[in-house]
Amino acid sequence: MKKFLLVSLFSLLISKVQITYGQSSPTDSVSKVSIQIDVDGTQIAIHTPDIMSISEKELDHIIKNVTRNAQKSSYKVQLLLKRIEYLKTNNAIEREEADSIIQKILYTYNKNMQFKKIFREDWEDQLDDQFKQLNDEIEKFDKQITSIENKSGIAYQEHSGLGLKIDSLEKLKSKKSPVTVNEFPNYQSGRSAFIFHFSSGVNQLSDNSLMDADIYRSWTFAVGFHGNRKFTPSNILGIYYGLSYRWTAFGLPNNVRMNATPLGIEFQVEPQSTATSSRLRSQSLEAPLLLTLSHSKGFTNGFYFGVGLFGGYRFANSTLVSDLTGDNDMKRDTKTYANFHVNPLYVGARVLMGARGFTFTASYELNSYFRSRAQLPSLNLISLTLGIDLTN
Repeated sequence: MKKFLLVSLFSLLISKVQITYGQSSPTDSVSKVSIQIDVDGTQIAIHTPDIMSISEKELDHIIKNVTRNAQKSSYKVQLLLKRIEYLKTNNAIEREEADSIIQKILYTYNKNMQFKKIFREDWEDQLDDQFKQLNDEIEKFDKQITSIENKSGIAYQEHSGLGLKIDSLEKLKSKKSPVTVNEFPNYQSGRSAFIFHFSSGVNQLSDNSLMDADIYRSWTFAVGFHGNRKFTPSNILGIYYGLSYRWTAFGLPNNVRMNATPLGIEFQVEPQSTATSSRLRSQSLEAPLLLTLSHSKGFTNGFYFGVGLFGGYRFANSTLVSDLTGDNDMKRDTKTYANFHVNPLYVGARVLMGARGFTFTASYELNSYFRSRAQLPSLNLISLTLGIDLTN
């Protein structure tokens, strides 16, 4: 008996569960010994008349089998409870109905954690059958909750790549500490999204005959923080907004120099130029405001589409000419900072399309890139970009 106790305690340390057992009085016709296992705060009781004949190795296997399956079931049950609590918090289900479902889930879970008369000969089959029965019940609850989520357009979500922590069910069982959405660190609201945005692409003026800019060297990139807010939690319509830093460049012919004079913009051609690059550049701060359609479970969870306006302020306009000078062909960069009669304020129309965080945007500025004093025709900027939207 002492050996049995020592090995049982050794099994306890290995499986990291709490085990207690007791024996009824010798007058009982059948020895009713109960094994109790504490798995993440849930008491599991196994009643077996054969405990005295079960070997230490078999008992250790029973404990490990129960612990492993109970943890899996605990994970599934906790996820069901979090989903139904999230629906209740967002008024997608009546509180009485939600509480009733929660009580049924807990009753089913607790009932199936009681194993009656497990015999030595077929203990594995008996345990497997009972856990299978529990999993079947969990599947029924899952379908019921999924139906409510589909009807309301609201669903609890985990963060991508992060798992839910398997905690004790005691907090969920206690009415004194009701579950709230804020208790779950992996909660992500389907209504609001905080977005880190990056995009890069090409731009061109509506009439390229004057600047003759090379589209492959006329590029733009933007980086910023955006957000999307739906009108209601179950609505697919929302507002996309934010603030970005944008860099814009036009690749001019290498032998062309752009100068700003009081009379307007002049393009000078230098036939003997050794320049390897000639560009007009500008920087800006930009704010989009779009009406969006997105997935009910989250902005980047599926396909999303937006259309609306954007506006911005341009600054730090400059030209950059890179040429080779001297006998050893040393590279020299010449930067010239001026306003170049570039319009500092601009507004435009934008279309946004995306799928799971990968975006495409088409933008058209409604006012001319240059001011009227540039003595140039109206030249509207057109941009096409590809990018990513990373949500919280």
